[in-house]
Amino acid sequence: MSRPNGHTTAGIEDTVRDFWANRPVRPRAGAKLGGVSAALGSRYGIDPVLVRVAFVVGTFYGGAGLVLYLLGWLLFPKEGTGKPGEVGSRSTSGPMLVLLVLLLVPALFAVADLAGLFGLVLGGLGLYLLHRHHRDRPSAPVAAQQREQGTTGEQSTAGEQATAGDANTWVYPGTNRSSTAGDTERTDPPSWDPLGAAPFAWDLPEPGEQSPEPEPPRTHRRSVTLITLALALLAGGLGVAIGMSPADAVAVGLAVLGAGMIVGAFVQGGRGLIGFAIPVAALAMLLSVLPTPWRGFTSEEVRPDTIGEVRDTYTGSVGNIELHLDDLRFADEQQLATSAHIGLGNISVYLPPNVDATVRCSTGGMGAVDCLGEQREGRDLRVETTDLGADGPGGGTIALDLTADTGNVEVFRG
Repeated sequence: MSRPNGHTTAGIEDTVRDFWANRPVRPRAGAKLGGVSAALGSRYGIDPVLVRVAFVVGTFYGGAGLVLYLLGWLLFPKEGTGKPGEVGSRSTSGPMLVLLVLLLVPALFAVADLAGLFGLVLGGLGLYLLHRHHRDRPSAPVAAQQREQGTTGEQSTAGEQATAGDANTWVYPGTNRSSTAGDTERTDPPSWDPLGAAPFAWDLPEPGEQSPEPEPPRTHRRSVTLITLALALLAGGLGVAIGMSPADAVAVGLAVLGAGMIVGAFVQGGRGLIGFAIPVAALAMLLSVLPTPWRGFTSEEVRPDTIGEVRDTYTGSVGNIELHLDDLRFADEQQLATSAHIGLGNISVYLPPNVDATVRCSTGGMGAVDCLGEQREGRDLRVETTDLGADGPGGGTIALDLTADTGNVEVFRG
């Protein structure tokens, strides 16, 4: 099957094979890190800034952006240095190859979740569509080599024509016109030389009217940005309406922004989406570590006068919870049990000096615990301890269950 313009519709296998044979070349100039974004921008005629933002957003979205960038660094050849005897591009050096493989292995393990796999598929699909629609566009090093060869060839051809012609043939200085001895000379001056000051150039054609400047092609840059933003807001709002968590709804909006930037790469637009994608990606990362449902910001300092005033549980999404229980007075058989949970923040509890305490301190993500002197730092911490106080057994009993998803948990004696 053929297209109207004569090009043959390429299948998936042909497109992939052609991409590998004509894959982007990482330039020596304009590269920020490995030159992958600059290579893609130069090869397919898109803004490298959009490509860099897509890699950054993809890194936040499951780590796929980091894996795709390392693969590009590993597989895209480097532009030659231009030294004598060196032509075209060259492969990645041995030490750099080893380093990239060492970085790629842990990065692949980081994208083992659904979001990472979706990001890899989306990135691969975007690259496939780019090459399918712009496969005939040469990369910058190839185009420069063609221009250099074309210029040299034209100059050589012009010189050969000027010297290998008839002895009576000569070229007007500064022009491409030639004249022979048999040409009829003009006797009347042309309109552009009414005083007859340049008779040697009278046989040049009359200057025509300058053609009007061509109108710049109409683009849809602003439309791509506005339509994508509207769709992102609609998708996020619809996600909340059907019961998605805030983190999932923001992730859906971020995916729509990413799709809009891919579309913008084809129409040379959508650069305004960069300013929205970066904070949305940061918000998605923040919401991913917060508990569900969202309970707002918390800054709670509790100082009860009696045991009865202590609640069964204290919770918050982001902030600090302080329980000052050191002023409470316990009878020998009196018991108290309470818990506290914070999504992102700190929990601090102060106990009376003589009460018997059974305490469990834990964190879900990164954090630290100081549970009646037992200190630990890291991820997924669990510390359980029993302390009988300064006077030994007796003096009442208190049980605490304290958890911070990301943050610090501290228990001290008053």
